[in-house]
Amino acid sequence: MSNSSTPVMPPMIAPQAPEVIYRLMDSTSEGLLAINEVIGQAQHEIRIFDVSAQSLRSRDFGHPARIETLKKILLADRNNRLRIALHETRGIESELARLVGLLALFSNQISIHRTMGAARDAKDVMIIADQAHFWRKPYFEHLHSVLTLHDQAAAQPFVDRFEQIWESTEVAVTGSTVGL
Repeated sequence: MSNSSTPVMPPMIAPQAPEVIYRLMDSTSEGLLAINEVIGQAQHEIRIFDVSAQSLRSRDFGHPARIETLKKILLADRNNRLRIALHETRGIESELARLVGLLALFSNQISIHRTMGAARDAKDVMIIADQAHFWRKPYFEHLHSVLTLHDQAAAQPFVDRFEQIWESTEVAVTGSTVGL
């Protein structure tokens, strides 16, 4: 007589949704850490709206580690995207040479645009990863900023706002030359 027993399988546990994170920041250094967190969550797309190349540089978009992180995201899937809308693109090659170099390598995945028309009145700054993570400054000259992770409902108005701004932009920088 054989004494075989059926293996007992552990119960299936449904994966839990990550806990929503919401934080207010009162300093530039806290904001930089929050931007790192948002970018660290990106799996498919990063949307950025900011004032200028200089302000993007102050948010570490010229730093080698940030460029390497963006490169990994873009290499992960050829459909991954980085879209940047700026009010002012003058000086982008000097302020963000590494980012422009990344654009040259991933010209089909990165777009850098300049705002036009009504979008030029926008004063907030935002970095959005996918559809559920964002860092935002309600006014670009203030130190205060907000981080929200894992909250698609909270992110949706900012995704929509970015898309409205994006509709009022023009290509400013390409993979080979800087626009006028």
